[in-house]
Amino acid sequence: MDVEELLRQNDLRVTPQRKAILAVLKNTRSFLSAQDLFQKVIEILPGTNFSTVYRNIDLLLEKGLLCRVSSQTGADLYELRREEGHHHHAVCKMCGAYFAVDFCPMEELVQELDRKGFLPTEHCFEVYGLCAKCREGKRKIE
Repeated sequence: MDVEELLRQNDLRVTPQRKAILAVLKNTRSFLSAQDLFQKVIEILPGTNFSTVYRNIDLLLEKGLLCRVSSQTGADLYELRREEGHHHHAVCKMCGAYFAVDFCPMEELVQELDRKGFLPTEHCFEVYGLCAKCREGKRKIE
């Protein structure tokens, strides 16, 4: 995936900062906090401000190019959206690895919420645990 083409397809100006943000996320297979993303971006593009990275995260989220999950500490974490359509994530608490989960619990809740007159406008669902590699490694340590 070419980051410049991705930006153009989503009617976004191609800027060095956006290219750097997307390049970092493209080459990362775990979620990153805004601060972690910023630290990696300034390695590519020194002089970039944290506020610039944060504003671009919001814009890329709005355009559907990023996924956001909440960490157990309450901080938001971000990744490049690699799969089309609605999905949720399972996230390893040890190594940060993740995978998409196609099941959506909202499908089960919609009728119940509708009966109560509640209109959901958005939701998120993440499952936290240990991936197969970390589970295996943990057994060897114990």
